[in-house]
Amino acid sequence: MTQISRAAFARFFRLGQTRAYGLALGLLGALVLAAPAAQAAELKARLQSDIGILDPAFWQSAAEQQVIDAIFPKLIDFKSSTDWEWELSAAESIEQVDDLTISFTLKPGLMWTGDYGEVTAEDVKFSFERFVDPALDAPNKGDWIALKEVEVTGKYSGVIHLKEPFAPIWWSTLPYTSGAILSKAAVEKAGGKITTDPGATSGPYKIAEWHPKQKLVLAAHDGWNGEAPGYDSVTLVPINDEKTAEIAFSAGEVDFAEIAISSVPVLQSDPPEGAKLEVRPTADYFWLGLNVANPKFADIRVRQAIMKAIDVEAILDGAFFGAAPRATGMVAPGLLGYRDITPPARDVEGARKLLDEAGASGLSVELEVQNITDGVTAAQIIHANLAEVGIELQINTHDPGGFWNLGEEKGEALELTLKSYVNPPDASWGTQWFLAEQKGIWNWEYLDDPEFEELHKKALGETDFDKRAAMYVRMQEIMDESGGYLWITYPPSAVVYRDSVIPGMFPNGRMKLSAFKPAS
Repeated sequence: MTQISRAAFARFFRLGQTRAYGLALGLLGALVLAAPAAQAAELKARLQSDIGILDPAFWQSAAEQQVIDAIFPKLIDFKSSTDWEWELSAAESIEQVDDLTISFTLKPGLMWTGDYGEVTAEDVKFSFERFVDPALDAPNKGDWIALKEVEVTGKYSGVIHLKEPFAPIWWSTLPYTSGAILSKAAVEKAGGKITTDPGATSGPYKIAEWHPKQKLVLAAHDGWNGEAPGYDSVTLVPINDEKTAEIAFSAGEVDFAEIAISSVPVLQSDPPEGAKLEVRPTADYFWLGLNVANPKFADIRVRQAIMKAIDVEAILDGAFFGAAPRATGMVAPGLLGYRDITPPARDVEGARKLLDEAGASGLSVELEVQNITDGVTAAQIIHANLAEVGIELQINTHDPGGFWNLGEEKGEALELTLKSYVNPPDASWGTQWFLAEQKGIWNWEYLDDPEFEELHKKALGETDFDKRAAMYVRMQEIMDESGGYLWITYPPSAVVYRDSVIPGMFPNGRMKLSAFKPAS
């Protein structure tokens, strides 16, 4: 049954499409930047931001996700590969018995840090069931929405019981961040929720030291019973801006860094020595969101005018230097539900006409964006676009930590936001953030549509690929019809690393820290 699940996974994600998309970018290559080689004992890597919460039910950023994946075990994990394939990790075996039942057995001898002993099936039960605990009210509960219970059948064995068929479980739940296993005893001691102190960990790495906004040091965990990580320690340096990350790399401060997509053409044309560049497609999506609940946008003609006024092609050229594809929706190529359509072109006259009809002359709006070079450049282009139709735009820049608190701080007062969401290889992981229950949490556009809600629920249990794809297409149409979404790109991931390093990476270019190895 495990092999059947893997085959179904491959069919679902349509790996051939993903490979073709990656080749179409034409950006894979080896480049060199002068800097000293890393020592085998230590890896230094850029983290996109500092950590704020390491609880799998509450994580917010890609940086937190990558740390969670390194310090907590999972039954299965995605491979370091260019294809989305999973492999056994903390599980000795796992089997889908039927649509509602998955049995598993842990490898014995996996130890928690501190005095918390061995990882057991009780920890698995606690970790998964807490997602659907109403008292916890976890924002990431959608990852386990179909869970009925985890039955413990032995110290290392258990059975996952689902309430209904759940299509995403093998690709956006078990091998993804919500599949992380926590120490029941440590989390209960912490009051049921953790932030930056996990209490106890049992992944390939453990936290050795953390200096906020400076560095997070991970050390190889001697209680890990899987393949040993390639480095004794990993120093993660939080660098918010991608251009700054390039400088840090060239200065020898880090051995691996995700860099700005806009830098790729320059690096390709002038390859220096000593490092490699890779650009990989992702399932992430970058868009301009408009809060439909804000009184300024009560008239849909105002929302439609703003969307018509913006030149997406100019954003792709000016902010991403033509190195990023245009998005047609929130679902990226290679995923069920991708729309192979031609997005509407900019329509300045149409925008002006709608504003006149709505009586919205002299409109002034605010745009929130992270203080990251490519995003700020996109915001400046939008500023110029809106000025052409008589809309005054104020750009508010934020550091990543402050930006992701805006939903809670501003709520319905939010106006426009430029942002990117990470996404695993399943559309349902993305659509869950735009349910009505997520308004003000992740749903900053305040979409509240009964048909969207119903389709999201039906798609979770639909095993017919064509029917499921059609549901996601319709959900994206609903988002478009709301006037709250202008899809810009599926931002590729561009990384540079020393030629002395063999990087561990998921297909989307994100770090799998346990899979990094020295080249020699």
